[in-house]
Amino acid sequence: MPLLRIALFIVTLSACFQLFASPNRNNQNCGIEPGQPLSNAYGPWDFTNPAHRPNLPIVINAHFTSSVENLISGNRGSLIADLDYTLRAIPNYHRALAAMAKYQRKNKLDFKLLDEFYTAECYFKRALYMQPEDAVSMMLYASHLQLTGHLDDAEKQYLHAIKLQPDNSEIHYNLGLLYIKKNDIDKASKHADIAYKNNYPLSGLRNLLKQKSANRE
Repeated sequence: MPLLRIALFIVTLSACFQLFASPNRNNQNCGIEPGQPLSNAYGPWDFTNPAHRPNLPIVINAHFTSSVENLISGNRGSLIADLDYTLRAIPNYHRALAAMAKYQRKNKLDFKLLDEFYTAECYFKRALYMQPEDAVSMMLYASHLQLTGHLDDAEKQYLHAIKLQPDNSEIHYNLGLLYIKKNDIDKASKHADIAYKNNYPLSGLRNLLKQKSANRE
């Protein structure tokens, strides 16, 4: 009997271990329960809310160091684990969102429905679920969609972001680049005019429009 009990204990322990070790991020619903706030052991904090700012350095200093942001190495664990921790604690931290999206594109990560980490799309959806009026998160999401070939979805995000921040030159600039890619030169010119009227510093969009204009002649 003692041997049988020991065997049962080992089987039970093994089952518990597998339960806790199994993938637990749902990439279908992105961990979002409609009508319920996002949850996390620390936070989650809204990066755009001034009242939350005193809570951010604890996370950023420990998990979002320059080596993490530049995708060189993790600080407390694996690089993606540090990015994940940062984005669960501060879901709309813009620099971390950009870094996570870049990391996943660079490494061509292919996540399962249930996995250890969320897809880049899920991190963006979580950011916008927590703060639906965060135009910068929308712009970053649109940029990611654009870079992964989802041009129509990217356009929707850019246009929504512009409704929230009509004079944001960076959003207009990036939307102009999208319209260049879609070969809609009139719309690209319209958003380029707004971007440069608001003193956007990069000349890439202007140069592309000049090239397109020269090709038309």
